[in-house]
Amino acid sequence: MLWVAAALWLAVGASAQEPGDSSDVIPPKMVPPGISTATQNPDMPPYLRWMLEPRTNGIFVRLPIVDTDPNRGTTYGVMPIVVEQDPATSRIVQIHAPSLTYNAYFGVEPTYRWYYYPSADSSLSLRGSWSKYEREAFGEYSDHNVLGKPYDLYLLFQYNVDAGQIFYGLGPDSALGNQTNYKQEYWQYKWGVGTPLAPGSNWRAHLGEHYESSRVLDGPIPGLPGFSTTFPAQFSDRYQQTHETRATLDYDSRDNATTTTRGGLAQAYAEASVRGFMSEYDYERYGADLRWFHPWTPDDDSKVLAVQYQYQQVLGPTPPFWIMPSLGGKYSLRAYGDGRFVDRGMTAFNVEQRFDLFQEKMAGVDTQFQLAPFAGLGTVFDTPASAQVAYLRPVVGSAVRAVVKPQVVGSVDVGYGQEGAAVFMDINYSF
Repeated sequence: MLWVAAALWLAVGASAQEPGDSSDVIPPKMVPPGISTATQNPDMPPYLRWMLEPRTNGIFVRLPIVDTDPNRGTTYGVMPIVVEQDPATSRIVQIHAPSLTYNAYFGVEPTYRWYYYPSADSSLSLRGSWSKYEREAFGEYSDHNVLGKPYDLYLLFQYNVDAGQIFYGLGPDSALGNQTNYKQEYWQYKWGVGTPLAPGSNWRAHLGEHYESSRVLDGPIPGLPGFSTTFPAQFSDRYQQTHETRATLDYDSRDNATTTTRGGLAQAYAEASVRGFMSEYDYERYGADLRWFHPWTPDDDSKVLAVQYQYQQVLGPTPPFWIMPSLGGKYSLRAYGDGRFVDRGMTAFNVEQRFDLFQEKMAGVDTQFQLAPFAGLGTVFDTPASAQVAYLRPVVGSAVRAVVKPQVVGSVDVGYGQEGAAVFMDINYSF
C-alpha cells in the first residue's frame, strides 16, 4: 500500500536535514530521533511534506487513494493513517487506517482497519466496511512464537459480501469476452497450529481446518451478461457448505516470513473434504509452494533474487468453482485479475530481482525502498497430463516495494501479459 512508501520517504529525507528551531514541528525529545525535522527537508517534494506529519512516538499520514483493480475498476478516496511506535524500541506497535472511498460501480464505502503487532512474531488485523452492495467483518491473528515457545497459531474469521468478482468460465482457454460479474456472500473461519519436528529444526508440521458457507448471486456491474444466465450450472442463490482439513509439512529457513532477504521455504500440503461432515462435497486437494531468496553477497541484502513455484491439484468430484485452483492476481500471476483462469489444477513460476533504491534508518528501524522487476509463467489444467504449452501465460513487469523491518512491506506491482496490463497494491506479502 502506498502509505508505507510515503512513511519511508520520511526516513530518506531525514538524513539530509540539520536540526532546526521551527516551532511548527514537535521538539526532538518528544519523537524518535530524526523524525521531527524530516518534513522540513527542502529536497523532499512538497506533497510528501504535506502527507507526512511527525507525532509523538509515531507518524500521521494523509493518504489519497487511487486503487486500480483489474476486476473492480478504479477506486478513489482518502485514508488518514496513524502509525504508532514503541518509544523504547521504535518498533511499529499499531496502525489505524480508516478510509472513505468511491467506486463508480459500488458507490461510497467507509472502512476501518486496525493492525496490531504485540511482538515481532505476532500480528492482529481487524477490518470492517459497509456500502450499498458490499460489507465485511474480518479478524485475523497469527503468532509464530506462542507463549515464548516455538509453536505457530493462526486464527481467522470473516463475513464478507464481495460484489466485484469476475468469472470467465472454466479451463485454460476461457475467453476474455465471456466475463460476467457475480456477487459472493460468505462467512468462513480458519484455524491452524504448528510445531517444529525437533528442537531448533527448520522442519515444521501443521494441522488446520477451514469452513465456509457461501452463495453466488448476480453482480451489480453494468454492461456485463448476467451470471445466472451465462453460467447457470455455477449459480447458487442458496448457501453451500464446504469443510476442509489440511495437513502441511514445510521446511523454512527464511530470515523473516514477511521482510525476507535470504533462505527458502518448501511446503507440501494435502487436504480433504468429506460430504456429510460439515460439507456438501467430497474432494481432495494437494499442493506445493516453493520459495527461495538469495542475496548477491552474503552480508548485503540490497540486491536479492526471489523465486517462487506453486502447484495445486483437486481430485474427486468437482467442487464449486470458487474454491477450485485459480490463476491471476497479486499472489500468482501479476498481469491478470484474481481468478482469471480456473480449473482443477494450476501451476505458476515467478522470479523477481529486488534492488534497493534507498536504505536508511527511521528512529533505529531499518527502512528500504526497492525496485523489483519480475517475470512469470503459469497455466491451469484439468490434470497435469492435459496441460498444454499453448496455454502458458507469460507475464513481465516491475514492483516498487517499501520495507520497514521487521514486519511491514508495502508494494505496488505493475504487470503486463497477453491481455494487457494490471496494477496491484498490497501490504505484508513476502513473495
